[in-house]
Amino acid sequence: MMKHFTVNGTGDLVSVCSDFFKQVYRHPIVCAVMLCLLTMIMTTGDVSPLNALSIAVCIAVVGMAAAIYSKSIYEGDQGLRTAVSIGACAVLAAAVFVYTVFVRQSYTLIVLNGGLAACVGIFLYLLGANKLTTRNVLLLILAAGFIIRTAYILRMSTGWIQHDVHALGSGEGHAGYIQYLYANGHLPDMDVRMRDQFYHPPLHHIIAAIWMRIQVLIGVGYAEAYENIQILTLFYSTVCMILSYRIFRRLGLYGGGLIAATAIIAFCPTFYIMSGSINNDILSITFILGAMLNTLYWARSRSIGRIIAVALCIGLGMMTKLSVWMIAPAVAFVFLYVFFKNLKDFKKYLVQFSVFICICAPLGLFWSVRNFLRWQVPFTYVQRLSETSSQYVGNVPFWQRMFDFSFGQYADVAPQFKMYGGSYNEYNPLVAFFKTSMFDEGIAVRNFPKLQGFSHFLFFTAVCLGLIAFGAMIFMFIKKVHRPSYVQKGFVGLTYFTFLGLYYVFCFDFPHVCTMNVRYAVPLIVIGAFSYGFLLQHLLSVKKIAARIFSSLLSSFIILYALGGYFVLRICI
Repeated sequence: MMKHFTVNGTGDLVSVCSDFFKQVYRHPIVCAVMLCLLTMIMTTGDVSPLNALSIAVCIAVVGMAAAIYSKSIYEGDQGLRTAVSIGACAVLAAAVFVYTVFVRQSYTLIVLNGGLAACVGIFLYLLGANKLTTRNVLLLILAAGFIIRTAYILRMSTGWIQHDVHALGSGEGHAGYIQYLYANGHLPDMDVRMRDQFYHPPLHHIIAAIWMRIQVLIGVGYAEAYENIQILTLFYSTVCMILSYRIFRRLGLYGGGLIAATAIIAFCPTFYIMSGSINNDILSITFILGAMLNTLYWARSRSIGRIIAVALCIGLGMMTKLSVWMIAPAVAFVFLYVFFKNLKDFKKYLVQFSVFICICAPLGLFWSVRNFLRWQVPFTYVQRLSETSSQYVGNVPFWQRMFDFSFGQYADVAPQFKMYGGSYNEYNPLVAFFKTSMFDEGIAVRNFPKLQGFSHFLFFTAVCLGLIAFGAMIFMFIKKVHRPSYVQKGFVGLTYFTFLGLYYVFCFDFPHVCTMNVRYAVPLIVIGAFSYGFLLQHLLSVKKIAARIFSSLLSSFIILYALGGYFVLRICI
């Protein structure tokens, strides 16, 4: 059983590790910035076999020295276990470097296998030293999530598995949008409906263009600077992990429940696929999660600072993608609940709500107002595909799209597009949600035949997790607990059903395969992860054999999910 502890002294290797973990724990986003910048080192040039061999030798030497040192500071079995675990992991890490460089010569494999081996090694070391805490496990999970995301962007270029990006130089799509801002230094001066994807709000594209400009100024090539937009999306995806973890804590998760929920987000393929997708999706999700977290904080502190943070998250989020407004009903519910519960302080809240509107409304609406005044673009304009498109599914009956879960849809768990060689066009939004949450639009699955066995394994594990999470959410709503509170339950429920309902509305209003992608409803994954963690946390507190067995089963699903995601990514690289 994990326990919290206080470490004294500076000579103990475990004390040093613990102090380091404390600093990372206190400043995770700052650490994420530094790690993402360091990742840029690996986006240029090839690996030198000689340098990598030297690194491998250093790892082995330092690891063995640490093993000998740990044997001297611990007595008996504890010292032996610690020494063996450190020594074994040092040898494993060195072997990974040698294999990767001389057999595959790939930075991607160094990062993926070497990084994950290091996480396992630290875990075994802390376990052997009897210093394994919930906090340390969480940091290792977050580190593993970052490693997987980094390996993904090293393997998948900006020309792979993108959405509406197009090629650099085409003048269309998100790539053309970024290139336009880079070249001209101002917002589009034409009707934004005239170019593909230019109707989107510009914040993500402005940041990407500035980021490219900074890189070019310090000597990075133009094409390479464009490729390095993935450093931004890697950072956003990493921040999503951190924000999700903090949301889980704010909602009352701790111990095994918190670890499980965080692990689902860390190892969810949706988030590491989005870490390499240079459109505006992942930044908009980051702002949604930021709004959720700061709303939960405000419900407790009721401070002007927190409500300003909520306003900035929603306003800047809508400057990134207008669909961020969908978090607004749940936020409004919390605002109204607190207001009517504290009517004696109504002046305080009216001032805060006024500040909120003054910040959020101009940021969120300026793009729509500008386009309407200049070109009469409707406020709710969304680019629509033609009914003659090869992926149109509007001719499939409503009831079939809603309730057909026939077995034939799972013979191939990659989302089906006839234009990509699929046997039919995917039509059920829920089936498409699960498929795209694992494999996006399935191009990678078709490009890598070896994935077929692992893809089914990962898909059905995810389906089990999702079904259990939905049941756990219903259980959470009816269970009388101190945390989450009633207002937190209402916030979670309203967020979930708003995004779920509008996802279905979108799928039927725009009846094409591409509109059923999980990227339009990612917050459902975060709420599902929380619900799963809540159920596991409850079961761990029950001292009955059946509860212990079920909790072990839930934990094993998390492990299988993580392993399935690893093997799918490993085969792709």
